[in-house]
Amino acid sequence: AAAQEEAYSTDFQRTLAKMSAVASIGFAVGSQKLLLNIRHEMKDRKQAAPGSLSISLSLFGLAYVTVCLLAGPNPPSFLFDAIPAGTPRRLGGALLWIHVAVSYAINSQAFCSSVERVVGHKLGRCLFGPRFRWTALTGMVALASYIVANSIPFFKDLVSLCGALTSIPLTLILPAILYRRLYPSKAVGLLLIASTLFMIVGLIGAVGSINVDKQMRAP
Repeated sequence: AAAQEEAYSTDFQRTLAKMSAVASIGFAVGSQKLLLNIRHEMKDRKQAAPGSLSISLSLFGLAYVTVCLLAGPNPPSFLFDAIPAGTPRRLGGALLWIHVAVSYAINSQAFCSSVERVVGHKLGRCLFGPRFRWTALTGMVALASYIVANSIPFFKDLVSLCGALTSIPLTLILPAILYRRLYPSKAVGLLLIASTLFMIVGLIGAVGSINVDKQMRAP
């Protein structure tokens, strides 16, 4: 009975991990908003036509499928460990660092720009100049990001939770709702249903995985 219970627990944890991975995919797909952030900073926003977004999503999907196929049937829990030691691993680490740095820079620029536009100039224009406010704001965001990333033991599950609660609704559900109000169609309705199921499955997996991690780390 104990063996059966342990096997059931292991299978249940694996199921939750797979569901949580769905939310992680949603978080990654949400990176398409980087193109929108770039367009926001451009003087002529028509230069980045909707076709550019389609191309970027297609390339992302192709890269994701390729990595999954090359990882084999039993990939390591941290996919980066599949890279052999030596020059390939150092090159992969450098590329991963560049990816994280560029992605963080673009995302933080958009966030900090919004905060500065809404709050910063109202609170600090009498005491501080724009350069000081921008430096202080970006510095606080970077420090907060570092603290969160290093203080939470189940960070990957937190990423999945953020993907389920933010990336999927903002990237898939909300655009489908707004588009459907202007141009009703069955295809958009199906996208809305699929995206909602996508969010629910990922949310259940992320919350369940966080709960399992807490129980395993409990004294």
